[in-house]
Amino acid sequence: MFESFQHYLSYGSTDQQTVRDLSEYFDGLLVPGTIAAFQAEGTKGFVLSLSARSAEPYVIDSRFPLFQNVLQRPKKSHQMLADLLGVPSLVSQFIAPDPASFTDSMIEQISSNWIDFNVGFETVQTKTFDKYAARLGEPVLPENRQDPLFILPPYTMVGNSADNWEGVSQRLWEASQSYAKLRGVDDKLRRVIAAGSASEWDRLASLTVERQIIAWISNLDEFKLSSEAELVQYGESLKSSTNRGQQVFALYGGFFSVLLSRYGLTGSSHGIGFGEHRDWVELPTSGAPPARYYVPRLHRYVGVDIATTIWRQFPDLVSCDCSECNNGSPSNLDYHSLMRHSVRARNKEISEWLEMPSAEVSNLLERDYIAFRSAAQSLSAPTAVARKVEESCGHLSMWSRVIKVLG
Repeated sequence: MFESFQHYLSYGSTDQQTVRDLSEYFDGLLVPGTIAAFQAEGTKGFVLSLSARSAEPYVIDSRFPLFQNVLQRPKKSHQMLADLLGVPSLVSQFIAPDPASFTDSMIEQISSNWIDFNVGFETVQTKTFDKYAARLGEPVLPENRQDPLFILPPYTMVGNSADNWEGVSQRLWEASQSYAKLRGVDDKLRRVIAAGSASEWDRLASLTVERQIIAWISNLDEFKLSSEAELVQYGESLKSSTNRGQQVFALYGGFFSVLLSRYGLTGSSHGIGFGEHRDWVELPTSGAPPARYYVPRLHRYVGVDIATTIWRQFPDLVSCDCSECNNGSPSNLDYHSLMRHSVRARNKEISEWLEMPSAEVSNLLERDYIAFRSAAQSLSAPTAVARKVEESCGHLSMWSRVIKVLG
């Protein structure tokens, strides 16, 4: 996760075939704790068979900020994760969780149970492993299965220095360090620092002595024009971390995270078809992505109908030559083809843009912004459709400006 540039996929239970088919197009898997707890045996069989086939690295994210929410309609996966952590009372339907309610014994229980779960993750029933190994279509030896690459202890989302969640996160980290040392796995711990803003994340990162850290800035939507100042701050924060000798991997990130590699970001994770940013307060309602088309020159998802309209009149703006698309209409792709296309597109973006000089990056982004805006203005389509096309490209010019500012 801390080599340049590591592309991880956040695994969902509906993504198994895509992940099996495209393992050469990404570097590792990030498994949500909710899925690992709710579908424990099946998740183990799937993830471990992949790790045995090609030493596919994976980590498990506790998604602990889930429990900072009032869970009015808790899913079974929420309750099972809380049970796994040994604290079913984390699922609160009526009362907002209070940092003061996290006693020392609760902190120790959560930390030790999570580490035990990670340490024991490679334990899976033989019949389950064989079932998923058979789906890979090639011989896979169970003794080659891998432990999680790293253990990511539970963490909290910190809004600011006065909300008291920083102390809970620090105590979870310290308790995890102590227990991991007893288990002999303290070298595998990697800290997640989660904050409500880039400036707050920078402050928290500056306080830790850890040299390899994982970042989550809540609701950092790289496509919103209002995010411009925050993206600049994010880039500056990465520069500061690099100057401190820290390596940073982003828990969530889209194409813009690839560009941030030039300022020190060592990789990022995203869901297949979604998940390029996440607001922690939305964790209780997360689900499968809608069917959308990833437009490579926009570096974002748009509705299949919108993409098809552009393709019919301006095919050069939308066409993709990957094996899913073959330069055809986006409407030709079924749901799973759309998902596979998105993974292939991100892989190609990384190879083409990672080492590109910043000046060239800015110029190409501005060029594509002008091309899409011009297309929208001459598009033969209802006004509402043309407006959506124009709105879908504004981030390109904004990204260009951000790169220029960051240098």
